[in-house]
Amino acid sequence: MRKRPSQVRYALSAVLLAWAVCCAGQNQSNPVTIGQTVQIQSEILKQSRSLTISEPDGYDSGTDGYPVLYLLDGESNFEFTAAIVHFLADNERIPKMILIAIDSGDVAQRTHDLTTPSQVESENRFSPGNGGADAFLAFISKELVPYVERNYRTRPYRILVGHSFGGLFAIHTLATKPTLFNAYILIDPTAGWNDGTEIVRVQRLFSELKDLQADVFITAANDLGNATSDVQRLAAVLEGNTLRGFRWKFEGMKDETHVSIPLVSVYSGLSTIFDGWYVTDPLRLFDNGGIEAIDQHFRDGGKRAGYKRTTPAFTISLVVAALIDRGRLEEASTVLLRDPKAYPPPWNQLDALARAYAERGNVGQAIRYYRLSLQENPHNVWARQKLKEMGSDPDALPKDKLH
Repeated sequence: MRKRPSQVRYALSAVLLAWAVCCAGQNQSNPVTIGQTVQIQSEILKQSRSLTISEPDGYDSGTDGYPVLYLLDGESNFEFTAAIVHFLADNERIPKMILIAIDSGDVAQRTHDLTTPSQVESENRFSPGNGGADAFLAFISKELVPYVERNYRTRPYRILVGHSFGGLFAIHTLATKPTLFNAYILIDPTAGWNDGTEIVRVQRLFSELKDLQADVFITAANDLGNATSDVQRLAAVLEGNTLRGFRWKFEGMKDETHVSIPLVSVYSGLSTIFDGWYVTDPLRLFDNGGIEAIDQHFRDGGKRAGYKRTTPAFTISLVVAALIDRGRLEEASTVLLRDPKAYPPPWNQLDALARAYAERGNVGQAIRYYRLSLQENPHNVWARQKLKEMGSDPDALPKDKLH
């Protein structure tokens, strides 16, 4: 059993107010703990490094393993990233995950760790002490990741998030250790560092590989209305890839500055990487391929993230509700009753289907679904009343038992 790291209590910023609403019922004197600090001694870096860690809700009482999000510049980015991860997971937009935020230290330490050696005179003049990215990457791959996987219940799925120089470091990681992480969020990256050497490395990598199971999400802040030329150059390299299993997306955020862009980038990036985890318009997918298309969507989305996933019951309910609303009652019935053991039909949707049939004048089907609703909820007074009005005994067993 691992020792609990020392607890650190963060004052909620404005970004976290939405998350704090869920705790509004607590006594106001109780602090809200959103992370723990850990010090890890690195033999590679010859120093102690600080981590801030956020575990998923229910972690201590469960046995599941979770994907891990590794976040650079933890001092600046931990609070809002933790809020976004919890919010998206709570709303089933992404899987629950462990957040490992790596503090950068002072400006000199950050510059050293996140950059490769530069041959550009101006970069050496304005960013002295650069060039430690390989050592920092060795620390992450050989010390930090093994530490996390020894002490936490993890799945073999890792995401790296970096902003500015952190984005440059993430590009370097992709180019030199492409299988260390499964997904990357590059936030307004300093891709042109050292005359774009890392972009050339990525291009060379793509020419040497045939497949790479990875996702790359890139954002760019407003720079006189366009992304910087180096980010455009990186996007062009990604556009030209022919790798099997590789996905990428670029999103220019013209309303954001280099300082404001991290928050929206993390939200959009996680939503994009896990686009197979949810369906925003399940009826459209149903119309294109039936319920099987929806099942396939969730199977494929789960498989990419290392899960065996089935369609959530809530998604089935959304499809049924949309079909009833459009008067497609037979299709709604088929979906609602397709697998009562795996997907027990909600009694209120059985009620809704009964009402829709009654409004259509199909008393037989209305009686059937009111009876099935009573089977699911014997205390459904409304169904009892409607059955009596239709001259049917509410205590009679339905002709087709659901379970």
